[in-house]
Amino acid sequence: MTRAIGALVFAGLLSGAGGLAGATELPGIHGADDRRPVITGGPPKRGEYPWPWQAIGRVNRGTGGFCTGTLIAPDLVLTAQHCLASRRVGTLPPVSMHFVAGYRFGGFEGHRLAAELIRPERDGPRNDFAILRLTEPLDITPIPLAPAPDARRHPATHARVMLAAYAQDRPHLLSVHENCVMQGLTEGPLWRHDCDGPKGSSGGPILVGAAEDGGAPRVAGISIGFATSGPLPRGIMVPTPVIRAFLDARGITVE
Repeated sequence: MTRAIGALVFAGLLSGAGGLAGATELPGIHGADDRRPVITGGPPKRGEYPWPWQAIGRVNRGTGGFCTGTLIAPDLVLTAQHCLASRRVGTLPPVSMHFVAGYRFGGFEGHRLAAELIRPERDGPRNDFAILRLTEPLDITPIPLAPAPDARRHPATHARVMLAAYAQDRPHLLSVHENCVMQGLTEGPLWRHDCDGPKGSSGGPILVGAAEDGGAPRVAGISIGFATSGPLPRGIMVPTPVIRAFLDARGITVE
Protein backbone atom coordinates (compact mmCIF):
# COMPACT_ATOMS: atom_id res chain seq x y z
CA MET A 1 0.00 0.00 0.00
CA THR A 2 1.11 3.56 -0.53
CA ARG A 3 0.44 4.44 3.12
CA ALA A 4 3.11 3.75 5.72
CA ILE A 5 2.98 0.19 6.98
CA GLY A 6 4.49 0.85 10.41
CA ALA A 7 6.88 -1.73 11.80
CA LEU A 8 7.00 -4.78 9.54
CA VAL A 9 7.66 -8.22 10.97
CA PHE A 10 8.90 -10.55 8.27
CA ALA A 11 7.11 -13.88 8.66
CA GLY A 12 10.25 -15.36 7.29
CA LEU A 13 12.94 -17.82 7.95
CA LEU A 14 12.08 -20.56 10.39
CA SER A 15 15.24 -21.87 11.98
CA GLY A 16 13.80 -24.63 14.14
CA ALA A 17 11.16 -27.32 13.91
CA GLY A 18 9.59 -26.69 17.29
CA GLY A 19 6.18 -25.03 17.44
CA LEU A 20 4.45 -23.02 20.11
CA ALA A 21 1.85 -24.43 22.43
CA GLY A 22 -1.14 -22.52 21.16
CA ALA A 23 -2.13 -20.78 17.95
CA THR A 24 -3.13 -17.68 19.91
CA GLU A 25 0.56 -17.24 20.83
CA LEU A 26 1.65 -17.11 17.20
CA PRO A 27 2.35 -13.68 15.72
CA GLY A 28 0.83 -13.51 12.26
CA ILE A 29 -2.49 -15.08 13.24
CA HIS A 30 -5.23 -12.50 12.74
CA GLY A 31 -7.91 -13.32 15.28
CA ALA A 32 -8.94 -16.98 15.24
CA ASP A 33 -6.61 -19.42 13.48
CA ASP A 34 -8.41 -20.21 10.22
CA ARG A 35 -5.73 -22.40 8.65
CA ARG A 36 -6.38 -26.01 7.72
CA PRO A 37 -4.00 -28.75 6.55
CA VAL A 38 -4.24 -29.56 2.86
CA ILE A 39 -4.43 -33.27 3.68
CA THR A 40 -5.69 -35.26 6.64
CA GLY A 41 -4.82 -38.74 7.76
CA GLY A 42 -1.70 -40.48 6.53
CA PRO A 43 0.57 -38.80 3.98
CA PRO A 44 -0.12 -39.79 0.34
CA LYS A 45 2.53 -41.54 -1.69
CA ARG A 46 4.56 -39.70 -4.28
CA GLY A 47 2.41 -38.99 -7.30
CA GLU A 48 -0.80 -38.99 -5.21
CA TYR A 49 -0.35 -35.55 -3.69
CA PRO A 50 -2.92 -33.25 -5.32
CA TRP A 51 -2.21 -30.23 -7.48
CA PRO A 52 -1.74 -27.32 -6.84
CA TRP A 53 -0.21 -28.29 -3.50
CA GLN A 54 2.50 -30.36 -5.18
CA ALA A 55 3.78 -27.16 -6.83
CA ILE A 56 4.26 -25.48 -3.44
CA GLY A 57 7.13 -26.53 -1.22
CA ARG A 58 9.76 -25.64 1.29
CA VAL A 59 12.80 -23.58 0.36
CA ASN A 60 15.39 -25.13 2.65
CA ARG A 61 18.78 -23.57 3.32
CA GLY A 62 21.89 -25.65 3.75
CA THR A 63 22.75 -23.45 6.74
CA GLY A 64 19.38 -24.23 8.37
CA GLY A 65 15.89 -22.78 8.26
CA PHE A 66 13.21 -22.64 5.60
CA CYS A 67 10.60 -20.49 3.91
CA THR A 68 7.81 -21.32 1.46
CA GLY A 69 8.20 -21.29 -2.32
CA THR A 70 6.03 -21.83 -5.40
CA LEU A 71 6.90 -23.36 -8.75
CA ILE A 72 5.83 -20.75 -11.34
CA ALA A 73 7.64 -22.44 -14.26
CA PRO A 74 9.19 -25.92 -14.48
CA ASP A 75 12.57 -24.50 -13.42
CA LEU A 76 11.59 -21.30 -11.54
CA VAL A 77 10.56 -20.98 -7.89
CA LEU A 78 9.11 -17.78 -6.42
CA THR A 79 9.93 -17.01 -2.79
CA ALA A 80 10.86 -14.11 -0.48
CA GLN A 81 14.26 -12.45 -0.93
CA HIS A 82 14.98 -12.24 2.80
CA CYS A 83 14.94 -16.03 2.92
CA LEU A 84 18.08 -16.15 0.77
CA ALA A 85 20.36 -14.30 3.16
CA SER A 86 22.07 -14.91 6.47
CA ARG A 87 22.98 -12.15 8.88
CA ARG A 88 26.36 -13.80 9.30
CA VAL A 89 27.37 -14.33 5.66
CA GLY A 90 24.92 -12.22 3.63
CA THR A 91 23.33 -13.66 0.48
CA LEU A 92 23.85 -17.40 0.38
CA PRO A 93 25.23 -19.20 -2.70
CA PRO A 94 22.65 -20.92 -4.93
CA VAL A 95 24.00 -24.37 -4.12
CA SER A 96 22.91 -23.92 -0.50
CA MET A 97 19.23 -23.46 -1.49
CA HIS A 98 17.01 -26.53 -1.86
CA PHE A 99 13.44 -26.54 -3.19
CA VAL A 100 11.43 -29.51 -1.91
CA ALA A 101 8.16 -29.54 -3.87
CA GLY A 102 5.03 -30.94 -2.26
CA TYR A 103 6.84 -31.59 1.01
CA ARG A 104 4.87 -33.32 3.78
CA PHE A 105 5.99 -35.42 6.73
CA GLY A 106 9.39 -36.09 5.13
CA GLY A 107 7.89 -37.11 1.77
CA PHE A 108 7.89 -34.91 -1.31
CA GLU A 109 7.06 -34.73 -5.02
CA GLY A 110 10.40 -33.41 -6.23
CA HIS A 111 13.68 -31.89 -5.12
CA ARG A 112 16.17 -29.64 -6.88
CA LEU A 113 19.05 -27.37 -5.94
CA ALA A 114 19.11 -23.78 -7.09
CA ALA A 115 21.46 -22.96 -9.96
CA GLU A 116 20.88 -19.19 -9.83
CA LEU A 117 19.30 -16.62 -7.52
CA ILE A 118 17.43 -13.92 -9.43
CA ARG A 119 16.51 -11.03 -7.17
CA PRO A 120 16.16 -7.24 -7.04
CA GLU A 121 19.41 -5.41 -6.40
CA ARG A 122 17.94 -3.52 -3.46
CA ASP A 123 16.61 -4.86 -0.18
CA GLY A 124 13.49 -3.73 1.67
CA PRO A 125 9.84 -4.79 1.74
CA ARG A 126 8.94 -3.66 -1.80
CA ASN A 127 11.82 -5.76 -3.17
CA ASP A 128 11.26 -8.76 -0.92
CA PHE A 129 10.84 -11.37 -3.62
CA ALA A 130 13.24 -13.60 -5.52
CA ILE A 131 13.33 -16.35 -8.10
CA LEU A 132 15.31 -19.57 -7.76
CA ARG A 133 16.34 -20.99 -11.12
CA LEU A 134 16.63 -24.72 -10.53
CA THR A 135 19.43 -26.95 -11.79
CA GLU A 136 16.84 -28.97 -13.75
CA PRO A 137 13.12 -28.55 -14.43
CA LEU A 138 10.68 -30.44 -12.25
CA ASP A 139 8.00 -32.65 -13.78
CA ILE A 140 5.27 -30.80 -11.88
CA THR A 141 2.67 -28.46 -13.34
CA PRO A 142 3.53 -24.93 -12.19
CA ILE A 143 1.02 -22.46 -10.77
CA PRO A 144 0.76 -19.51 -13.21
CA LEU A 145 1.11 -15.92 -12.13
CA ALA A 146 -2.11 -13.93 -12.17
CA PRO A 147 -2.44 -11.68 -15.24
CA ALA A 148 -1.80 -7.94 -14.96
CA PRO A 149 -4.84 -6.03 -13.67
CA ASP A 150 -7.18 -4.70 -16.32
CA ALA A 151 -6.42 -1.00 -16.71
CA ARG A 152 -10.14 -0.33 -17.14
CA ARG A 153 -10.86 -1.49 -13.59
CA HIS A 154 -10.98 0.84 -10.64
CA PRO A 155 -7.51 0.92 -9.04
CA ALA A 156 -8.77 -0.49 -5.75
CA THR A 157 -8.44 -4.27 -5.72
CA HIS A 158 -10.38 -6.43 -3.26
CA ALA A 159 -10.53 -10.17 -3.73
CA ARG A 160 -11.17 -13.35 -1.80
CA VAL A 161 -7.95 -15.35 -1.83
CA MET A 162 -6.09 -18.08 0.03
CA LEU A 163 -2.59 -18.26 1.51
CA ALA A 164 -0.73 -21.58 1.39
CA ALA A 165 2.39 -21.90 3.52
CA TYR A 166 4.47 -23.90 5.96
CA ALA A 167 4.78 -22.37 9.41
CA GLN A 168 6.54 -22.69 12.73
CA ASP A 169 3.80 -24.78 14.31
CA ARG A 170 3.29 -26.93 11.16
CA PRO A 171 6.73 -27.22 9.55
CA HIS A 172 6.06 -30.61 7.95
CA LEU A 173 2.63 -30.00 6.48
CA LEU A 174 1.33 -27.32 4.14
CA SER A 175 -1.63 -25.38 5.53
CA VAL A 176 -4.01 -22.99 3.82
CA HIS A 177 -6.22 -20.14 4.96
CA GLU A 178 -9.08 -19.99 2.51
CA ASN A 179 -11.47 -17.13 1.86
CA CYS A 180 -9.28 -14.41 3.32
CA VAL A 181 -9.14 -10.95 1.78
CA MET A 182 -6.52 -9.30 -0.42
CA GLN A 183 -6.65 -5.52 -0.57
CA GLY A 184 -4.37 -3.27 -2.58
CA LEU A 185 -3.79 -0.63 -5.22
CA THR A 186 -2.78 -1.55 -8.74
CA GLU A 187 0.03 1.03 -8.65
CA GLY A 188 1.20 0.13 -5.14
CA PRO A 189 4.38 -1.92 -4.60
CA LEU A 190 2.90 -3.55 -1.48
CA TRP A 191 -0.61 -4.83 -0.90
CA ARG A 192 -2.34 -6.04 2.25
CA HIS A 193 -4.17 -9.20 3.24
CA ASP A 194 -5.76 -10.66 6.35
CA CYS A 195 -4.65 -14.28 5.82
CA ASP A 196 -3.06 -16.11 8.76
CA GLY A 197 0.69 -16.39 8.17
CA PRO A 198 3.02 -17.10 11.11
CA LYS A 199 6.81 -17.40 10.92
CA GLY A 200 7.89 -19.67 8.07
CA SER A 201 5.11 -18.38 5.80
CA SER A 202 7.24 -15.83 3.94
CA GLY A 203 7.21 -16.60 0.24
CA GLY A 204 3.90 -18.40 0.59
CA PRO A 205 1.66 -17.76 -2.42
CA ILE A 206 -1.49 -15.70 -2.21
CA LEU A 207 -3.72 -17.66 -4.59
CA VAL A 208 -6.71 -16.32 -6.46
CA GLY A 209 -9.04 -18.39 -8.65
CA ALA A 210 -9.75 -17.34 -12.24
CA ALA A 211 -13.36 -17.98 -13.28
CA GLU A 212 -12.38 -18.13 -16.95
CA ASP A 213 -10.03 -21.01 -16.10
CA GLY A 214 -12.65 -23.00 -14.28
CA GLY A 215 -11.43 -21.84 -10.90
CA ALA A 216 -7.78 -22.83 -11.45
CA PRO A 217 -5.59 -20.99 -8.95
CA ARG A 218 -3.07 -18.35 -9.94
CA VAL A 219 -0.43 -16.58 -7.88
CA ALA A 220 -1.59 -13.05 -7.02
CA GLY A 221 1.56 -12.38 -4.99
CA ILE A 222 3.56 -13.65 -2.03
CA SER A 223 3.16 -12.98 1.67
CA ILE A 224 6.25 -11.45 3.31
CA GLY A 225 5.09 -10.59 6.83
CA PHE A 226 2.73 -8.39 8.77
CA ALA A 227 2.60 -4.83 10.06
CA THR A 228 2.54 -4.35 13.82
CA SER A 229 0.58 -1.12 13.54
CA GLY A 230 -1.30 0.97 11.03
CA PRO A 231 -4.53 0.31 9.13
CA LEU A 232 -6.12 -3.08 8.77
CA PRO A 233 -5.57 -5.58 7.29
CA ARG A 234 -1.97 -5.97 8.45
CA GLY A 235 -0.68 -8.87 6.40
CA ILE A 236 1.81 -7.57 3.83
CA MET A 237 2.34 -9.02 0.34
CA VAL A 238 4.32 -8.25 -2.80
CA PRO A 239 1.75 -8.40 -5.64
CA THR A 240 2.19 -10.11 -8.99
CA PRO A 241 2.31 -6.85 -11.05
CA VAL A 242 5.56 -5.95 -9.26
CA ILE A 243 6.99 -9.43 -9.83
CA ARG A 244 5.93 -9.50 -13.49
CA ALA A 245 7.54 -6.11 -14.15
CA PHE A 246 10.79 -7.41 -12.65
CA LEU A 247 10.71 -10.56 -14.78
CA ASP A 248 9.80 -8.67 -17.96
CA ALA A 249 12.70 -6.25 -17.45
CA ARG A 250 15.05 -9.25 -17.40
CA GLY A 251 13.52 -11.02 -20.36
CA ILE A 252 12.17 -13.88 -18.27
CA THR A 253 8.87 -15.19 -19.63
CA VAL A 254 6.39 -17.12 -17.52
CA GLU A 255 2.75 -17.97 -18.20
